[in-house]
Amino acid sequence: MRRRIAAAAAPFVIAALAATACSGAPAAPAAASAPSPRATTHTAAAGGFTVSGVRPVPVNGSQDTPAQAGATCDSARLATDRSLGNQIASGFAAADFPAAASLLNHFLAGAGTAISYPAGSRMSRLAAASSAFQGVNEQVQAAVGRALRAGGTRVELSAGQLPTVTFSETSSDLYWSFRGTQGLTVTGHGSRQGGRYAGTLTYVIRDSYGFPADDTLDGFGPPMRYLQTVCGAPQHAGGARWFPDAVTVTVPFAQPD
Repeated sequence: MRRRIAAAAAPFVIAALAATACSGAPAAPAAASAPSPRATTHTAAAGGFTVSGVRPVPVNGSQDTPAQAGATCDSARLATDRSLGNQIASGFAAADFPAAASLLNHFLAGAGTAISYPAGSRMSRLAAASSAFQGVNEQVQAAVGRALRAGGTRVELSAGQLPTVTFSETSSDLYWSFRGTQGLTVTGHGSRQGGRYAGTLTYVIRDSYGFPADDTLDGFGPPMRYLQTVCGAPQHAGGARWFPDAVTVTVPFAQPD
């Protein structure tokens, strides 16, 4: 059972929407009327099929860097805002949101290197169990099934057929770590077995962890953005930097033929 938030940590966890809205506003989900995937026949082993598709993370305000800031870093404000970021990360840890704490600390460290949670990890299991992911998986599986029934063996999903995943459950580490994500990659394979198609699909849910200008986040977005841009690393010691993050989920694929 999740630990109760300590009184001293609660304000920072509540305010830590600043850390969770790393993507800014979530990208709009793909429309249900998206065109069918392209289907190529006779390109896989007998009875076999493959699946692929990419919805790239677009260039966005979460990725802003010091070159785009146009202001001078104030050392006193840098220290104050960095201290606030550390307190928010501590609040996440106290609230039993370890991934949220880790991602914010990585942002504050300023390395800019990607962080990925692999299939089978704690975050992967949380994502697989979430209603947000299950809804996306249902849409993707249906699209692949339609292509296979149309005779395709190498299914290529368009970007428009890959909805983004928005984790909206506030009691989950997924919300505090990712919330609205921006990109999705899907790969898979399988075969026709006993009157149905069966195999696996692997989803890589992609995001940019950073702070866009248009997200005030109850007053805590601007201090984190200041660290990212005006005092951004590596130009300024102690500054922060946006980075790519992702979580991978592998699930069974099953559709009638």
